[in-house]
This record gives sequence, C-alpha cells and structure tokens, in this order.
Amino acid sequence: MGLAQEEYNSLSQFEKEEVIQKTEDVFLKNGADFTIRTFSELPQVIEKINILINEGKGIHRSR
Repeated sequence: MGLAQEEYNSLSQFEKEEVIQKTEDVFLKNGADFTIRTFSELPQVIEKINILINEGKGIHRSR
C-alpha cells in the first residue's frame, strides 16, 4: 500500500477502498493465492488452505 498510518487515516472512505483494491490487485497479479483486508479474516483463510491441502487440491486464487 505504501502509506503511513496517518496518510491512510486522512483518506476518505472511497479513497481507502480504492487504495485497498489497487493493492489487492497488485498482490493477485504477482502470484498471491489469497488476500485479506483485516487480520480477522486470517483464521478463515488458514482453515481454507488446510482443507485444500487435506483434500490434496492445489490452492486456487481467492479473496
């Protein structure tokens, strides 16, 4: 994202969403299999990864 916390906090909600979406797009374009917007989403992603591994499936890109 490349913004200091103060810079991010000064953005409007629309600008924040725009920056977050651009950041997510860059990560996915460069090979990320998953992205999260908050740490609260992390356990769900870990669970999904573990399920895919246990099923012998590859990881598919997802948000």
